[in-house]
Amino acid sequence: MGHFKKHKLAKTITSLLTLLPIVSLAAETQDTAQQEQLALEKIIVTAQKRGENLQEVPLAISVLGSKQMDRGNIQNIQDIQQSVPNLSMVTTSPFTTTINMRGIPSSPNGVFNSGTSPGMGMYVDGVVYSRATGFNQELSNIERVEVLRGPQGTLFGQNTNLGVINITTKKPSDMVEGKVKVDLGNYGLRKTNLYLTGPLIENVLAASISLFDVSRDGYVENSADGSEFSTQDRHGGRAQVRYTPTDKLTLDISAEYLKDKSIPLANKLTDYELGLGYLGLYPSGMTPEDFITDDIHEVFVNPERYFVSRENRGLDTTLSYQFDSGFEFKSITAKKVYDSTIGTDMDSTPVDIVFSTETENNEQFTQEFQILSPTDQSLRYVAGFFYLNNEAVNDQNFLSGTGIYGIPTGLPEPYPQSLNLQPGSGPINGGTLKTKSSAIFANVNYDFTQAINGFLGLRYSDVEKQMSFYQRGWETSLPGMYLLNYIDIPATNQTLKDDFLSWTVGLNGTINDNNHVYGKVSKGYKEGGYSFRPQSLQSIGGDPLNPQMSFDREAVVSYELGLKSDLFDHRMRLNMAAFYLDYSDIQTRVIDDNGTNRVVNGPSATSQGIEAELSYRVTKQLAVNAAIGYADATFDEFENCHAIDDCTGNQLPGAAKWTNSVSVNYETTLTENWDLFAGVDYS
Repeated sequence: MGHFKKHKLAKTITSLLTLLPIVSLAAETQDTAQQEQLALEKIIVTAQKRGENLQEVPLAISVLGSKQMDRGNIQNIQDIQQSVPNLSMVTTSPFTTTINMRGIPSSPNGVFNSGTSPGMGMYVDGVVYSRATGFNQELSNIERVEVLRGPQGTLFGQNTNLGVINITTKKPSDMVEGKVKVDLGNYGLRKTNLYLTGPLIENVLAASISLFDVSRDGYVENSADGSEFSTQDRHGGRAQVRYTPTDKLTLDISAEYLKDKSIPLANKLTDYELGLGYLGLYPSGMTPEDFITDDIHEVFVNPERYFVSRENRGLDTTLSYQFDSGFEFKSITAKKVYDSTIGTDMDSTPVDIVFSTETENNEQFTQEFQILSPTDQSLRYVAGFFYLNNEAVNDQNFLSGTGIYGIPTGLPEPYPQSLNLQPGSGPINGGTLKTKSSAIFANVNYDFTQAINGFLGLRYSDVEKQMSFYQRGWETSLPGMYLLNYIDIPATNQTLKDDFLSWTVGLNGTINDNNHVYGKVSKGYKEGGYSFRPQSLQSIGGDPLNPQMSFDREAVVSYELGLKSDLFDHRMRLNMAAFYLDYSDIQTRVIDDNGTNRVVNGPSATSQGIEAELSYRVTKQLAVNAAIGYADATFDEFENCHAIDDCTGNQLPGAAKWTNSVSVNYETTLTENWDLFAGVDYS
């Protein structure tokens, strides 16, 4: 009996010992599954013209995916600044946005000028938006937004000294899908988004359409008639077709449209001086003081002089062919048209004294060819050719309203003692700027070892700008005397030609599978242009027959070090970068001693700082994201920047030194068809 018990016990122990590896394997498998559930997703970006892992790309990049944008209510370009370090934006008009990156403004002193080019690149599906009037984008039907910080001249061309916003839209799917999203907010805010996709010919032809409509009542009331300002009224959409006759050939066709009739904020009168004919224009017993109010939600202006209209249209095609050898050929062809008009009451009173109008009509054609080498080789490259043809027609009017007759100026003899201006008289200027640009480029990567990769990029660009410009001054009753210093400039034609070589060189090191470091040096350029603004005799160099209105290109040399890490079994992602930017001939806006604005090349400027981004999956349901940036951007030496002012050591305008953001998100599945999401954002 005892022998039987011992034998049974031995068999039991043997069985348990046999099960231990199985139990251990099951526990290990369960732990691995839990780790995979908590691991952050791998992010694929196209910052180097091909799909790559974000953590292995030697660039400072912030990425916003479609889910993150949906959860964070990121619906337009201005919203992305909430999540990206060292990025800020200022809406300078209802249809233009000035972008500040690493302390540097994309437009001279943050003011849009039709003769300048933005320093920040904007790309949608590989197509450049070369004018700031195309920057105010609704993020509808978007797969992801990549924000590339620092010069990107090699692969994206000139005018990307600050970086690039690279947007990828959702492509049509062979699976029928649809989505309707409605947002409601204060002041009658209503946002509607509609998306639908599906096959037309199974596995061969698919299509999608996305539509949006945004409307909101104004939050500023005009006491003159009860009308509202700061309203939103825009709608548009994008239709796409994807044709895949074989597994090697893909053809994407996309058409987009935007119509915007939003009413901007009105100028608000805060102080006044009775001079130059204002005295006597107002109704009996009233002065401008009657139109001053401390209420930020109230103005007292002429409603008929405020109007806005913006219309954008575009068509682009992308052809991609994959060869058996692993090479890929890509062609991107696009046509964009932007039309905009804005009217403003310049005297900020309900009396029809002075108003301005500005219109711009812009047509752009671009063509890019790319050759991409196989990705499984030690030597990899992207090479191509780019061409741009752009024509911008701009007209600006600064006009008197119902007429100003016999109003005393208060000027001493022999200056005119009164103004006699017909209705609609005033300085008018405008012109056409034609830009042709072509470039060849190559970006090469070579694996010296499994841990060290070197890269070199070169881009040669050739630019020609043809400008025609005219100006009619605002002449007073005394011949030869001009109000506000604006003078007659006969129609003039000028040509600006330039060529330059942009480059980048650096090393990318792999510490292990989860940690990567890189260092690089880049040089980029922002092309020159013309000051398409009202001009004084001083601002054009003293000769109306040969006005000096052009400014030269600016250049930047960028030094950058970066670290990209995945930590704690990929539950945490930490990316950091340090940078130093050395600008020469930086384009900036100055005010001469006649009070005229113009764009000039400043001597030099530098920006230095750091930025870091953190993502952490605390639990399966809870996630934390944070970003912080510091940029110290100053003029190195800039005497006489505004008449007699010295701007040496001054911070460049338009951006804060520190930017930061934190978001905490909780998401869980309630039922098969219902999810619960809650989040808190701070920036």
